[in-house]
Amino acid sequence: MNLLFKNILYFTLLYLVFFIVDTIVKVNIELTCLRYFTKSSLMLLLLLFYVVNQNEQYKSKMYLVVIAICCFIIGDFFIIDGKSKLFITVGAIFFAVAKILYTIRFSNNNDFNILRLIPFLLFCFAYMSLVMLFIYNNLGVYFFPVLVYLFIVMITAQFAYLRKNNVNITSYWLVIIGIVLSMFSDSITFLKEFYDPEIAYNEYTIMLFYGLSQYFIVVGLVKESTNFKKTKVNLS
Repeated sequence: MNLLFKNILYFTLLYLVFFIVDTIVKVNIELTCLRYFTKSSLMLLLLLFYVVNQNEQYKSKMYLVVIAICCFIIGDFFIIDGKSKLFITVGAIFFAVAKILYTIRFSNNNDFNILRLIPFLLFCFAYMSLVMLFIYNNLGVYFFPVLVYLFIVMITAQFAYLRKNNVNITSYWLVIIGIVLSMFSDSITFLKEFYDPEIAYNEYTIMLFYGLSQYFIVVGLVKESTNFKKTKVNLS
């Protein structure tokens, strides 16, 4: 069992199998109750993978990631049904807390070049504006919560972006890919809830981007090293 989590290839194949099973369960309405197991299993796999392979310099960083993943698991339980606005809101709160914890984990004490950050900030502004353009008229009382959530998404992406030159390149790009995929998942979710329930084959794409984003972020954090001359974690 330990080999499954120590070897990146074996773990990826295991994660892929669970992901396919979860997708099959999701598209079969009569199996919906099983999603409470299949979807949470994906995050539990990532949690075990992270705990087994993490080599954090400070234990506080490990706790941040562990608690973040647990928040995603709890959030999943509330949004799986997808019919209750209240449950979706509670789930989104747990997701927001998880993203804040990821943001804290991505942060570092090094100074950054504000000029390098400007293009990314412009991208963030364009992203938020585009999403709000489509859903604004249908938000109603959810306008402020959605705006806050999008702001958290942007802050998380910003701190992931600022990891550049502070961590090894493999970890940096894996996390960036994960963050971008997470933004796709969040965007389609908002468009589904407040614009078009049938948009972008959301039955498949939301979970596809969500599952892949979590995988890339967790693997990226496991592979993180601040010493570029050697790798702290061997996942061969």
